[in-house]
Amino acid sequence: MNGVDVVIITGAGRGIGRAVALELGKLGKAILSISQSPNSQATSSEIKRLGGTAESLVINLEDYKYTEKTLLKWSEKNIYKKYGVVLAAGILGPNGPFSSCSLEEWDKCHKVNILGNLAVLKGLMPKMIQNKFGRIVTLAGGGSAYANPTFPAYSATKTAMVRITENIHEDLKDKGNFSIVCLAPGAVETDMLKKFRASGGEVRTVVDISEPVTFIREFIESSDVTLSGSFIHVRDSWKNYLNTGKQIEDKAKWKLRRIE
Repeated sequence: MNGVDVVIITGAGRGIGRAVALELGKLGKAILSISQSPNSQATSSEIKRLGGTAESLVINLEDYKYTEKTLLKWSEKNIYKKYGVVLAAGILGPNGPFSSCSLEEWDKCHKVNILGNLAVLKGLMPKMIQNKFGRIVTLAGGGSAYANPTFPAYSATKTAMVRITENIHEDLKDKGNFSIVCLAPGAVETDMLKKFRASGGEVRTVVDISEPVTFIREFIESSDVTLSGSFIHVRDSWKNYLNTGKQIEDKAKWKLRRIE
């Protein structure tokens, strides 16, 4: 246990984000639920009904400048010191092939999946650096480890988040007790997966939603930073390293690398 006292979750209105919010809320963490619809308010209401502490923000992450300002103001007025952050918001964007896609739709996908999520983190970062602590989870999958021409913009954004996660790890590794990972959660039966299937997308590893929720819960509460900078599939052997004192000896393990 590391004393995380609040967890900020994007995409908390449904799917993995909502499930994570409810799980961590049950454990006594204060939750800030964020989504572009009032569903985030419903998530917060459910956490409070169950005896937890929660609030919500309804924000269109596509407006990343407003998003960053809003989260900065929120962090400045609250009393929390140890932040957990889960960036679970995402949209599928346009169907492929690339030649028939609208670049305007690509732009929206990038603004939501990358810049909007990063704006949340950027707004929180001054307080996190001040308090020298953070546990951050980004989400990948959906073509970040293989080609996904069915939803090319989505695939591109998820691949970008893998490298962004590693870069942020490098930024933060000497600034305190920080750990950031990019999780490939597996194919969870959500509304997004239904749309993905209906459009002919390739589904590889179907998992119960409890699997990514368990990883995120364990990571958010982790006391060490061994996994920081890693790109981890939910069914990787991450339990061998989290809170065990065991180090990852292979520096290319769970990284986005060329194979020569």
